[in-house]
Amino acid sequence: MVSVLLVDDEDLVRRGFRNALEETPDVTVVAEARTGAEAVDLFPRCEPSVVLTADLSVLEPLHGRAGVIVVASSDQDALLHRALLGGARGFLLKRVSHEELVGAVRAVARGHAFICSEMTAHLVDRFELVPPADQLSLGRLSSRELQVLACVARGRSNDDIARELYLTRATVKSHVSHILAKLRQPNRMHAALYAQRMGLVSRTG
Repeated sequence: MVSVLLVDDEDLVRRGFRNALEETPDVTVVAEARTGAEAVDLFPRCEPSVVLTADLSVLEPLHGRAGVIVVASSDQDALLHRALLGGARGFLLKRVSHEELVGAVRAVARGHAFICSEMTAHLVDRFELVPPADQLSLGRLSSRELQVLACVARGRSNDDIARELYLTRATVKSHVSHILAKLRQPNRMHAALYAQRMGLVSRTG
């Protein structure tokens, strides 16, 4: 069961998200908060696997403790940039469809990253989240690390990668840590974007 904490200062928005999520058998809303501070206070009591928030102040205190999906009212490049650099695992617009909302929550709960379709092009066309190739090179990675990175770029979880490449989960986790260190990327999402922009996914099929 995927447990979700909702954070938004608009009661109607929270109610709408709750109704949509609780129509899904494997998702439950365990708590609601109006502010980031309230969410951080509630977190230890409910320990949700996913935090769906309009308040970016939760990113730092909850980093690494749950998958955080930022929900925005408009498609602002700066907000998306700030959310990703702050460690968010997902980004949605409040006008998101029911299917995409549920898909995002499930994906982030499994350790994947999820950005709504309306904002994906912004990452490719407008942001320079990936440092220049002369600073960070895929040539620093071993052949196995390249395989693991390609899987990460396709949205695979560590368990999925372990099964696909016939590795243990611990080995995959170690490879991912080495990849992030070698490429100087802060998290999996940034490493995935880097791999996509460098053409790794298309090269590895």
